[in-house]
Formats: sequence, C-alpha cells, structure tokens
Amino acid sequence: MKKYLYKILLATMILMSTTVVYAANEVYYVNENNIEMTESEYNNLVALGFTERYISHMKEEEFLANKDVVATLLSSSKKYYRTTTMMRNGIRVTVTNEISLEEAIELQEEIVLRGPSGNFYDGMVGDSVFSMTTSIAAIGNTYMRYMNNVEWLSDPLYKYHDIIGIGIEDNKVEIASVAVFNEQWVTTNNVHDDTQVCSPKYVSTGSLAVFELPSTAVSHIDIAFYFNIRKKANVGTITSLYAVGDYAHANSDVTPSNLLSHISINTSGIMIDSTYAAYFIDIPEATASFIGTW
Repeated sequence: MKKYLYKILLATMILMSTTVVYAANEVYYVNENNIEMTESEYNNLVALGFTERYISHMKEEEFLANKDVVATLLSSSKKYYRTTTMMRNGIRVTVTNEISLEEAIELQEEIVLRGPSGNFYDGMVGDSVFSMTTSIAAIGNTYMRYMNNVEWLSDPLYKYHDIIGIGIEDNKVEIASVAVFNEQWVTTNNVHDDTQVCSPKYVSTGSLAVFELPSTAVSHIDIAFYFNIRKKANVGTITSLYAVGDYAHANSDVTPSNLLSHISINTSGIMIDSTYAAYFIDIPEATASFIGTW
C-alpha cells in the first residue's frame, strides 16, 4: 500500500511540475513582427524601460538581447511636447512647448484631420506632437540601465538629422556598455521599417547619437537609446541618481560629420555650440530620479 501511494504522489508531482513549466513558457504576447513572448519575457522588457508601443514593433535581434535580462524599473519620467511652426512674411518661426497627455491626444487627432493650414508664405501653421520618456532600471547589483524613448505621435514637419542622448552624473557613475540606438516607424501606407544607423558620441558625462528621421510620410516613429552604467571606482554607497534624457529636433539639415564636434551632453542636457545652435529647436529635458541605496 505504501509503495502504491508513493507512486501516486510521484506521478502527481511530475504532472504539477510539467504544468508549471508549460504555463511559464506559454505565449503571452505576439508583436507585429510575429515575435512570441512569454509573460516573463514581456515583463522583463517593460522593466528595462521599453515602452509598450516600442515592444509592439521590436525586432528579433533586440528582443533576444533583452528578453532574459531581469531588471527592476526604479524611475521613469514621461513628457509630451507640441512643436508649432508659423510663417511670418516668409520667415519660419518654430516653438516647442510641454503639454499634457490629454492635450497630446487631442492634438494628435487634430493633426490627422487638418494637416498644415494657411498660406505657406505668410500665416501657415503646422503642428507636430511627440513624447519623451527617460528611465532608470536596476540590473542586479552591478549595473543600471539608462534609457531614453522618443515617440512621434504625428508626422514631424522637419525631417533632418536629430540628436538623442542621456546625461549622467560622472562623479558617481560611468558608461559600462555600448550605447544602443534603434529607430522604428510605420508609414501612412502601413509599411513598417527600422534602422540602427546613427553617429554616436561618448563623453564622461553621457552619450548621444545623431540620426536621420525617415523622409517618407509616417503615422508614428519610435526611437530608443540606451546603455548600462556602473559605479565609478572608489565610489561608496550611492543614495541618489538621476538620468537626464534629452532630444534636439533639427529645423535645418546638418551632416553628422560636421555636427559631432560641436555637440556634447551632460546633466543639463544636449549642448550645441553657437555654430549650429540655431539649427535645432529647444526641448525641455525629461529627468528620471532615483532615491535609494546602491
């Protein structure tokens, strides 16, 4: 009898174990590139700072590189922006203001319906709307992931070479990996495309990348820029950190080879010297802050 009961118990344990393994590996989410993700893999991506919309377009190479990275999202800061361009006596004037989520949604719908309005020489008004999200995620006890996501919610009026970057506190931390850049977009004809082409720059106070926006008409663009950081040598316990995500949107074209020596980044954001400062629209930074013990 005891032997019989033991066999039943063993069979039950095997069945339960098999069920748990199956549940842990079942498909939780399938993105638009037909990449199947388990719930654990999807949650790992979110914890690293990837946005839901970015994950929906993520390519396999990036998915494989991040799906098993276990992280804890410590801080995230998201801002929305409206860029308005007006023509006054043939002179172009562009202004960017921070707006609320509700205003961004409303503006996005308006832009699709009306597009630019007025006479191109005098009185034309055109709008674009986008968001920027900066995040800090802990990866074990050694590294943290700093990420900056920019999401264009409408077709940009200008499509030249933009700049994305993250400033770090160089008295506390240093960059501990290659900076990754990826730009994904969907055209108004529902064609999906992406590129990793950029011109990166590393300084002790952060990293940035110069890249080109797609020239075709798009319904939206998703851009991710990220790298890992670690404590600098001889730095003890850290009780606060902040990552400064910044974005510079060009209103005129500058080739990356000419631009790189004139730009930098730190905890004040992207710095562009007087040679090319007028070529870019000023955008408020999105700063992720962490208060804790590391």
